[in-house]
Amino acid sequence: MVHSTDEELCLQIVESSQPAFRVLYERYNNAIFCYALKLCGSREMALDVVQEVFLRVWVKQKTLNPSLSIKAYLFKCARNFILDHLKKAVYDEQFRFNFLNSYEHDPAPVVNALYSKQLEEIRMDAIGQLPGQRQLIYKLSKVEGLTNQEIASQLGLSINTVKDQLSKASRFIRQYLHQHADLAVLLVAFIEVAA
Repeated sequence: MVHSTDEELCLQIVESSQPAFRVLYERYNNAIFCYALKLCGSREMALDVVQEVFLRVWVKQKTLNPSLSIKAYLFKCARNFILDHLKKAVYDEQFRFNFLNSYEHDPAPVVNALYSKQLEEIRMDAIGQLPGQRQLIYKLSKVEGLTNQEIASQLGLSINTVKDQLSKASRFIRQYLHQHADLAVLLVAFIEVAA
């Protein structure tokens, strides 16, 4: 049975063969785990994905189509499970807050990984809403990469004023992103990172 083709195993699983199911599991559980780990980045979730995928195969055994690739079916199930998990996670307020907070502090890796113009446009809109001096300080810090000391010297301000303005700007931008970032954009972002 170990040398059976996927199609032969599938035919046997349709007939409720536990040994065939075990062989299928042994054949693909590591590949599904690695695929899930690559997509979600979480070992714990990847293990859950493997369990869910093979549970689904067993529960749906009577509806399996042996003429279709069982391997493709397994990977499709894994991807769908992860997407469902991500969709639920996007609606979690803490998840959104953590994502947007990390994006605001260092958008470059996210932008490079996602090729997402939408989040960057929303961030730029938020920066454009800042009062004049606060906007200038924020741009000098985050865009130009100047230190607080350099900004203070250049603008003739105290370092504490620069820190205060940066803190207020960051808080505003986080809130703006939180209010204006479409959930779909966040979901696409995580799907793209995982792909």
